[in-house]
Amino acid sequence: MPDAGNGDAGTPDGGGEVEPDAGTEPTSEQGDGVSRETTTVEGIAVDRYTWTDSQGRPRTVSLKRQSSAGNGGYAIHMTYDVPEGAAWRTVSVTGTAGGETGFGYFVAHELYRTFDNGTSGTIAGKHGEDDSPLGLGFPVEATRSELTAASTSASHTFTLRYPKWGTRAAMADVTAATAAASSAHQKFMVPVSIRWVFEKGTDFPRIDTRMDLGEATAGQLSFDMRGPYGVVEFADANAGATLNNVQWGDSRHHFTTGVQAAGALTTQANWTWNEPIGNTRKYHALLARHPATGVLYELGLVELKLGQDTGLVYGGYSLNNGTTRAASGNALLGPGFGAGEWPFQSAQYSGVSAASPVTGKKFAWGSSPFYGSAIASVYFNNGVSLPITAFPASRALVYRTCLVLGVSTYTDANPKSLARVTAESGAPSCATASPL
Repeated sequence: MPDAGNGDAGTPDGGGEVEPDAGTEPTSEQGDGVSRETTTVEGIAVDRYTWTDSQGRPRTVSLKRQSSAGNGGYAIHMTYDVPEGAAWRTVSVTGTAGGETGFGYFVAHELYRTFDNGTSGTIAGKHGEDDSPLGLGFPVEATRSELTAASTSASHTFTLRYPKWGTRAAMADVTAATAAASSAHQKFMVPVSIRWVFEKGTDFPRIDTRMDLGEATAGQLSFDMRGPYGVVEFADANAGATLNNVQWGDSRHHFTTGVQAAGALTTQANWTWNEPIGNTRKYHALLARHPATGVLYELGLVELKLGQDTGLVYGGYSLNNGTTRAASGNALLGPGFGAGEWPFQSAQYSGVSAASPVTGKKFAWGSSPFYGSAIASVYFNNGVSLPITAFPASRALVYRTCLVLGVSTYTDANPKSLARVTAESGAPSCATASPL
């Protein structure tokens, strides 16, 4: 099924309303091991949060503010410290170049459908619109937690309305032929909330996402959820860093490309996608090597369930889910293993070829494409399906991810990414306060 991931578009930094409390809020607040300040990064207005991590070292995330100069709602700069000999070194992560750069905004792809006139595509496409615009193309409203001297955590929430096309009449089965007539379609502006949480003593901030489906009924919509989404130079801000490996854990299996730590990711990489996920949290990891130092850095996301969270179903139909390159004979992105079969958006849209290393670093979360529908199960291949609550009784879809940044733990002897290690941990070093 086409993913349309290479065509995500929006109107980056297209202006918008000034953040509601701009000019009246304090420019800085200090808590116990966590703080916020209003400042600029490369001329961009941000709220910069600083907290002390599990090693007592400072980490920062700079969240772009909504203003008359451009839309906000995502991170454009982050830092953390790593040991280097007897000292510490600060690593920078940057996404300030415009376009798709920055991290943490929302994207959702509409289901690719067959229509009753013999055509195929998305409903949005029939109306001349992008089915998966970048969330940074829409204005946001921001609210934040108040920091006191006793505060050990802080949260910052962005809200926006995201377009999703569907049908006026609910469909019991969205995989059946959809009416092609324009009069049969309806555009929804779906409220989306994104909350960042920072907490003293933890390494990784948490990003909560909530979609409010209160204006729809089950079967009118069908889409996946790809936020948090973005492009950042995470290998100490070096744009020349080449991709090394991709790993993920979907709702069925672990996947790894298995490239040597000193190697580069190509379509000819060995891969395995048949190790059962078991009780491991779902995760996604992208590894890149710094061209001067050779250090492997990592950008990752790990699902973190809190309270009564049910989480999402991750993955869709792929005959490769449950096999290996050796068993299938399929090369990455070859005829038997298309980009749309990857459950998470990653290196498949970075120009990976058979030989040349690549430096593109698009990275995102992912889910089944049937959310908003009345579908009750998702097939992963010809013989395996899992149940899905595609339209919760609460009419709200909520999921949470930890943003994992660091020097990768991947080695030839122990080829597990930092994201996978975090996903397998009994107590991952991630913020748990202030759930959305």
